[in-house]
Amino acid sequence: MKNLFFLASMIITFSVRAELTNPTILYIGDSHSYGKLGTTVEAQLSTISDHVIMESSCGSSAYTWLGKTGYEKTVCGFWKKDGADEIRTTEHQTPKFTDEVTKYNPAVIIIQLGTNMAAAEKPLNSKNSIDQLMKEAKASGAECIWIGPPDANSKVVTKEKLAVTNNLIKDLADLNGCKFIDSLQLTEFPKDSKEGIHYPPSLSKAWGEKVSAIILNELKK
Repeated sequence: MKNLFFLASMIITFSVRAELTNPTILYIGDSHSYGKLGTTVEAQLSTISDHVIMESSCGSSAYTWLGKTGYEKTVCGFWKKDGADEIRTTEHQTPKFTDEVTKYNPAVIIIQLGTNMAAAEKPLNSKNSIDQLMKEAKASGAECIWIGPPDANSKVVTKEKLAVTNNLIKDLADLNGCKFIDSLQLTEFPKDSKEGIHYPPSLSKAWGEKVSAIILNELKK
């Protein structure tokens, strides 16, 4: 009986280690991830996993991915990459987070959201949706990592609203046991850019490299 128990323990331990060695990773994000941020992070995650699912939906927030009122449609850009299968289009329904978690059963869930919630008139109204998304991620048994919003220079996404949104996400991440990556500490929006929100490819890539380094270090613990 002891031998059987020891063998079972060894099998469980081996399975957990194998999962962490080559974890299925589900990543969801907004328009920032549609560009170089997303492709840069995907390339780095693929060095530790042969199953990385990347999904970005322009204009999305936590509420969008929860799909409480049905599938939310983006009309400004959608990208999904699952191995050799890839979609990049202007209009597409944003998948429901719960559907994707059930479908892929990821060991690691990475969420990159915040800018669109900071653009809202009252960013704090996103509290319940952020909290629910984190709780669903943790309930799945996956490692939860949230990438916060980057710096911006916009009349819509102001420094003040970014700070409120960033602190809200960080506090909820602490409460829910999610790793929080503070992108405000990693980015500085270029003063000569009139767009105010989205980064040029070179800076988006640099942000992605910094984020990737933090994620890979976290998953090695």
